[in-house]
This record gives sequence, C-alpha cells and structure tokens, in this order.
Amino acid sequence: MNRVDFSIVIPVYRSVETLEPIFDGVKAIMDELVKSFEVIFIEDNSGSASWQELLRLKKMHPENMKIIRLAKNFGQNGATLCGIDEASGMKIITLDDDLQVLPQEIKKVIAHQKATEADVVYGIFPKQKNSWIRNFGSRVVKRIFGGKRDSSSIGSAFRLINTNMIELLKNHSQDHLFINQVVTWYTNDIQQIEVEHNPRQEGKSGYSLWKLITLSLRLIIYYTSIPLKIMIFLSIMAAFGILGLTAYYIYYQLEAGISIDIFMITVLIAMAMISASISVFGVYINRIYSARVKKPNYAIKIKL
Repeated sequence: MNRVDFSIVIPVYRSVETLEPIFDGVKAIMDELVKSFEVIFIEDNSGSASWQELLRLKKMHPENMKIIRLAKNFGQNGATLCGIDEASGMKIITLDDDLQVLPQEIKKVIAHQKATEADVVYGIFPKQKNSWIRNFGSRVVKRIFGGKRDSSSIGSAFRLINTNMIELLKNHSQDHLFINQVVTWYTNDIQQIEVEHNPRQEGKSGYSLWKLITLSLRLIIYYTSIPLKIMIFLSIMAAFGILGLTAYYIYYQLEAGISIDIFMITVLIAMAMISASISVFGVYINRIYSARVKKPNYAIKIKL
C-alpha cells in the first residue's frame, strides 16, 4: 500500500452540495502545505443522491479520492472507523460533511500537532448557546469521563490522529467502539485547539436531543461500571433501610400491640431490589455476549 502524508476521513449522511466544496478546500490546503493526501468519503447508506454525487467527484479526482458505501446505516462513529481502517495516510484527520468546520481549519490542527507532537489533537468549538438540558448533559458526561483530567475523551468529530494511534485503533477489537473514549485508554498526550464553527450549509443535524441522550447512555453502559456501582450503592442503602424499617415496625408492634405483616413488606422490597439488580446484570451479560459474537462496527457494500 502506497502511504500518503494525510488521510482525510469524512462520513457522509444525506449531504450533496457540501461534498465538492469540502474536497476542493482540502486539496487547496494540502497543495499549499505540499503534502500528499487522500480524501475518503464514507457514505453511510443515507440515500442515492449522496452516492451519485460521490461517484461524479470520484471520476473527476480518481487519484486523491476513495469512496465507500456502507451496507446499511451504521452511524457517524461506525463510518469513521471504516475510514480509519481503509486509510493509508501517515496521519488521519476526521472531518464532518456539513462544512460547519471549514477545510481551512485543518491547518490549525496540523500546526498544533507539529508543535506539540501530540498523539491526538481535537478541534474544539467556541462555547455556543444551547438549551440548559444539553449543557447540563454535556457537563455530566464530561465529568464522568474526564474526571479531574482535561475532558478530551469527549472531544469532537474534528481531530488529527497521529501514526502510532492509528495502528492502535485499527487493531482494537471491540463492538460499540467509540473513538474518542478508546483514545484515552491508550494515551494522555491529547491536545485541543479552538477552531471556527459555522452554521450548517445543508440539511439539519442528525443528533436530536433523544439521540444525544441515547449516545450518552451507551457511553456510560459500554465504557464504565457506573450502573453496577449505582446498583451496589442503592442495594446497600436499601438493605440498611429494610433493617431500619424492620426495627421500627417491631418497636411499633411492641408498643402499640398492633400486628403488622413485616415479612410481606420486607419480601416485596427485597424482590424489587433483586429485580433491579437482575436488569443491571443483564446489561453486562449482554456485553459479554456481544463481545463473543463480534458484532461489526460497519459493513462495506461498495468500495471504489
């Protein structure tokens, strides 16, 4: 495989008008920097219009472009992983297809990585006015995954990945692989640099509030033991509560002489605890099952 300096990986979902400007912008930057490059567009089975546009662009730029169509919609993370696996670049830059980050911003992450020699450089956006629900959720997730460290594990979809990290990501075998989180398992040498964030040029974001909540829950379930720890804590608290309740009713019965079915109340509470615990154990058993069957992160239908 012929290696190039940079592979630009771009997942495509229902975008048409932005694809040619993205490629032209990337080419202009790489020509300016005198770097060899390839642009890898991964069409995430979002409709024929995007794929037809990519076929047109491929005919115009056969030497610097790879186009891939996935067999079904695997989401942005799966499409990005596909691009990383297919990349031949010494370094990889991942970029969205909506032109909210213009190709010109690539120079910033390249320069920052060259100056710091970081394993990964994220392009982060200036603070924006979002709903309080989104802001609160973002802070919670960053707190969970960032801890006392810089919360680069959340990162962004605009990132530069250095050579050593590329090989680690390609060889990392796990279903439900989230790139930003796995990066932090391998390195602390992660940098951030602020880049301009523009309005979408076409369509609207595929990340609704519900999808963001679902993504956050999947991150917590698949990459932390937090649900299990919460259940352990609640079980202990419930156990103490049951003991206290039992002692209280025994005291009340002795004082008032009223017969109360403490056993039935205790059994019901215990059953609720057991039921909740089983549901949590089921999540982790499902993870073991998924790991055994090796559910793919993506499947390629066409590669040109």
